[in-house]
Amino acid sequence: MSEAESIGMTRARLYCALPKMMPGEPNLRDDFLRLLGYPQPAGFWDCVKEVDAEESDTGRVVSTVSLSDIKPRRVKWLWEGRIPMGEATLIVGRGGTGKSTLLANMAGQITMGVMPGEFLGTPRDLLYVANEDSYEYTIVPRLMAAGADRSRIHPIAVKTAGRSGSVILPLDCERLAAIAAEHDAVAIMLDPLSSNLDVRKNNGDEMRPAMERIRRTAEAAGLSFIGLGHTRKAISMNLMDAILGSSELGNVVRSAIGVMADPDEKGAYVLSQEKNNLGRLDVTSLMYRITGHMFQSDGELIQTSRIEWTGETDKTVSDMLADAQTGNGGALKEAMEFVRSYLESRGGEAPRKDVQAAARGEGISASSIGRARDKLNLTVLRQGFGSGSVWQLPAVPPSG
Repeated sequence: MSEAESIGMTRARLYCALPKMMPGEPNLRDDFLRLLGYPQPAGFWDCVKEVDAEESDTGRVVSTVSLSDIKPRRVKWLWEGRIPMGEATLIVGRGGTGKSTLLANMAGQITMGVMPGEFLGTPRDLLYVANEDSYEYTIVPRLMAAGADRSRIHPIAVKTAGRSGSVILPLDCERLAAIAAEHDAVAIMLDPLSSNLDVRKNNGDEMRPAMERIRRTAEAAGLSFIGLGHTRKAISMNLMDAILGSSELGNVVRSAIGVMADPDEKGAYVLSQEKNNLGRLDVTSLMYRITGHMFQSDGELIQTSRIEWTGETDKTVSDMLADAQTGNGGALKEAMEFVRSYLESRGGEAPRKDVQAAARGEGISASSIGRARDKLNLTVLRQGFGSGSVWQLPAVPPSG
């Protein structure tokens, strides 16, 4: 065992022994960790697990039950089909894509009871953890612009021995769950999540147990943990590979939403479902813009931003990343030729799902097909409720 490993094991044994040494001090472990400083040395938490396993080995029980005794449960959605209750969700994108403004928009919908999902028609409370922006200058103005009921939003403050600090995860998981229960909150928003994680961001062995504990807390409390994340500057073929930090961050969460600037429309952005273990992955992508907003408060003019939802799209963030990696000019031209030829062979129109299915068979991405539709100026005819749409080539004016 190296000197570093020996030190880590010694600290772990002390950490595990503290409750037995001083049972009347419930915060002793937290004080010990603060004394060591954050983040903990490499391998510390692995040592803690090893010590716990050693000390509990004699009382270890392996058992089983019949699956007939386990009742299935319906998945509850904070945002229908996109953000599940009792789980951790990531919203990921590059800087400048309006992630924090999106979070304010979601907070507005939740607190006003207009978010499509479990609480539609019922305003609910939430907890908010801000790590980068000021509440006074940035977050509160955005929330006001989003129409949020601010009495239902509870910013989290941390103090240790009278000194201000930050939320530390997974250390503060149970404390956050207790505060959420006190306010009957349904979500915890963290902007960004990485600022609160007490692990080395690129170390999967540390990231996975930290995120798993967050997931267990979310499940036990029935809360949605919603964290903002960043993407790498290097181009990736899909969003999950582009998440900044260890891949375990994206592996553990059950839902991930991507946001990205639309390369074909200046000022437009795409929001798409990039991971959805509890629901469908083909949830319709949404388009939005970030618009300026001004209002008066105590006689002063406040300037901020808000989200304007502009419709639906067939594009996804991963498809756009792939197009950017492979050279989207050629991909768009190929898609336009395919769509035009396909529709012409069918009398000038065809159901959208048939066009997309045929395109997939030719290796053409849904993003490229959606952009081809826009470039070709196709007419989109809506069918009956839930029946999709028909794409139609524009009429050719008579010559002469």
